[in-house]
Amino acid sequence: MIPEWRRAKSAAFDLERNSTGRRTIPVDFWGATRPVYANANFSVYSAQACNARCTFCVEELRPASRGGALAMQKSVESDDERYFAALEEVLRTVRPLDPSVSVTGGEPSKDPRLPRILRTIAACGGRRRTVTTNGSGLLDDREGRAAIDWIADTGVKHLNISRAHPDHDRNARLMSLRDGLHLAQLREVVRRAGARVRLSCVLLKGEIDSIDGILEYLDFARSVGIDNVIFRQLMKVDPATVEPNFVTRYSDERRVLLEPILDAMSADARFEFGRQIMGYYYYVEIWRHRGMDVVFEEADLGQLEIAKRSAPEIVHELIFHPNASLASTWQPWDGILGPAVAVSRT
Repeated sequence: MIPEWRRAKSAAFDLERNSTGRRTIPVDFWGATRPVYANANFSVYSAQACNARCTFCVEELRPASRGGALAMQKSVESDDERYFAALEEVLRTVRPLDPSVSVTGGEPSKDPRLPRILRTIAACGGRRRTVTTNGSGLLDDREGRAAIDWIADTGVKHLNISRAHPDHDRNARLMSLRDGLHLAQLREVVRRAGARVRLSCVLLKGEIDSIDGILEYLDFARSVGIDNVIFRQLMKVDPATVEPNFVTRYSDERRVLLEPILDAMSADARFEFGRQIMGYYYYVEIWRHRGMDVVFEEADLGQLEIAKRSAPEIVHELIFHPNASLASTWQPWDGILGPAVAVSRT
């Protein structure tokens, strides 16, 4: 473990020296060649509005960090054929990268397009496919089958389920999610997933906020057959550019700093250090506890903007937006890369 990286976090990111990819790959985006980070992730951003109302919602936080609001920037390509024609073209374009592919949201498990999205991604390849969800629609019918069965049959490798607390009622309050998975349903999802399931938990004051709380959460994960948990510090933003909203205010009030927890863990013989991952706006540590992978992440959207300004030509991530456009940011109006096919907005 390199202590200096833990202290500096994403500010210590150096693409050539300590990143996972260590290089860029030139990609032709419909006549414009750009250097793309070799380990870039390709995200399909579901158009389906989330049925939760988390006061720590990252989807709301990202536009707020740049002075906007989610409702003002999210537009949708309503025509299925135009949407999927664009998705197929984009997947062909990024194929030289062989990127990891994530389906996220919004809430993809409630998205009527999910089966076709998964089939389209599977047909075009991708070295690792992930779905991130609050889990509420995984047992719902989609084209005659449960969403979880589509996930299993299309070769998804990782299924990330957001859950802020092991207790169902407490989790429902924290996520404002009435139809989240009960314990028996979560076990059923794990059994049928055909993918490695990971629980994702935000660290919140008064909830999961200490090593003892983390250990209790890990015991819960084991009880449902899960061996992989990620704990996240609430994202930070640049105060100079942010438009405060309910998420930014809640985050500032309830944020649990990760660094002191990691320092305490380093002195705790129950945990075994694995490795550090440096990202251009995130920092990750991976640990082991009784056969489980325990991952910790913190991210800083202010640092993201600094990294973009320092090397504006480099594309670090690829997002296929609900309006069927590909961009290098989570804002559909910024960093637009294509595609060449015409799309419409509603």
